[in-house]
Amino acid sequence: MQAGDLVRIKGMGSLRFESTWPEANGQIGVIVSEAKRLYIPAAKVMVLGEVVEFDHDELEVISESW
Repeated sequence: MQAGDLVRIKGMGSLRFESTWPEANGQIGVIVSEAKRLYIPAAKVMVLGEVVEFDHDELEVISESW
């Protein structure tokens, strides 16, 4: 995954994700930049007009940037 990729937020069904922002589940966003959370790969994603960090396992790549 890299900046510019289109992704679908699939979530993990965990309480953290569901209670934090359930509206984002199933939405499509674009990766703005890479991030890390305590050694866990993550990405900053613009979705629903907001920039939010998601772990890589919470994202599904739809279209890769060139």
